[in-house]
Amino acid sequence: MSRASESAILAAVRAAAAGRPDARALVSPRESLSYAALEARAAAIATQLRGVAGNVVGLLHANSPGFAAALLGALWAGKTAAVLPWVAPPPLLRLMATEAEFRAVLVAEELVPRAVEAGLEPILAPRPDSTGTSAANPPLTPLALEAAVLLYTSGTTGRPKAVALSESNLLANVEGCRIAGEFTGEDVMLAILPLFHAFGLTVTLLLPLTLGGKVVLEDRFVPRTSLQSVAAHRVSAMIGVPSQFRLLAREKVDVDCASLRLCIAGAERLGDHTARAFEQRFERPLLQGYGATEASPVVSFNRERRNHPGSVGEPLPNVRATIREDMRELPCGEHGEICIEGPSVMLGYYGQPEATARKIPGGVLRTGDRGWLDSHGYLHLAGRDDDMLKIAGEKVYPAEIERVLEQIPGVEEAAVIGVEDTDRGITLAAVVAARPGEHLDAAEVRAACRARLEAGKTPRTITVVEQLPRGASGKVDKKVLIEQVTYSGR
Repeated sequence: MSRASESAILAAVRAAAAGRPDARALVSPRESLSYAALEARAAAIATQLRGVAGNVVGLLHANSPGFAAALLGALWAGKTAAVLPWVAPPPLLRLMATEAEFRAVLVAEELVPRAVEAGLEPILAPRPDSTGTSAANPPLTPLALEAAVLLYTSGTTGRPKAVALSESNLLANVEGCRIAGEFTGEDVMLAILPLFHAFGLTVTLLLPLTLGGKVVLEDRFVPRTSLQSVAAHRVSAMIGVPSQFRLLAREKVDVDCASLRLCIAGAERLGDHTARAFEQRFERPLLQGYGATEASPVVSFNRERRNHPGSVGEPLPNVRATIREDMRELPCGEHGEICIEGPSVMLGYYGQPEATARKIPGGVLRTGDRGWLDSHGYLHLAGRDDDMLKIAGEKVYPAEIERVLEQIPGVEEAAVIGVEDTDRGITLAAVVAARPGEHLDAAEVRAACRARLEAGKTPRTITVVEQLPRGASGKVDKKVLIEQVTYSGR
């Protein structure tokens, strides 16, 4: 079989491992795999898939070596892998499978009942001890579709869209991250994000594996366990959402985390309190980054020696970020929609040509995020277009108010939403969580907010909660907040 027939991602992993086949590739609480064992496991899965009909196969695994083997095995067999969120309920899994037109799914044993309830056809990987040399070199089958993976995003409608990413998309993003983050094969990555999350897949799995590095997989995020893993495996890099880093900073377990060199928070706004608490606890900066699933996903992040707090950093070297209004480019300092160009921009939404055309007109990705570029080339976020609220005819971005709320003494984090009011239309409501050991009075918080904000941006109601609700990726779930606030106001 010619080299051109081989998956580019598989080829990159095999090339990185060629000189160190016995080195550990993946470490998890249940098992560890060397690069040679990972390749053998992927080969066995590729052999299984040879008789499976269709160009797309589902992948339903929690963070585990089995996830990596299933992904590489699917690519080896020429299948596009539809990466399913393993926490999704069966009706949603069924809808995702319908959107991507597949029935067969590579599944972890403990998730078989969920796959069956979703109407899918589960394929269990061979047991590790059954992986023999006879399956080591099945035919390398070219991908039937240009898409290597499908990742799901709910968008603004709640209906899942399958984001189609090619191997070129993913490897371009890996290369941009490698250069910007100065990653090498000596790095050890702690994977605390779910691998069905775009940042988890590209940055915490594919990046280290294509460099010959080691990935320490956490099947679920437990702050104490994660810090113990940092010490035990000399972890050098960690990518997560701000809420994870906030919990890590609070964790009092005494472990040696001196090996950490790069810690990046993405997927949602990084609060000043969290950044300061993390730096005080671990004596290294928590760097903010930014991305979108449709960009494979990393767009920008701050570098350790060029950290501009408050920004989301400089774009990757192979990414062009511009600020536009109605697709017209704006100069530095002006606010508009963040638009992205470059080799990591998605192929499109699988099976949705009209949605694709709206999202990437002329190959330019419209992120739906608002922001600006400063004179030094650093990108700043203002909020999302679909988060923007019209209050008394004025445009209001919740992120602006959330930042102000989090500067009030005692407030740990805040979320601002719009709620329907029969007399006033849309009104602002804020939900805040207190710092540990602090007590918050809603009336006092609102008074402090009124002293800091103009009247139209001051929330009419303040609700104090123990913690904000979060989705599977760790981001604040504002849909749940709206339901809670609306229900409590009845």
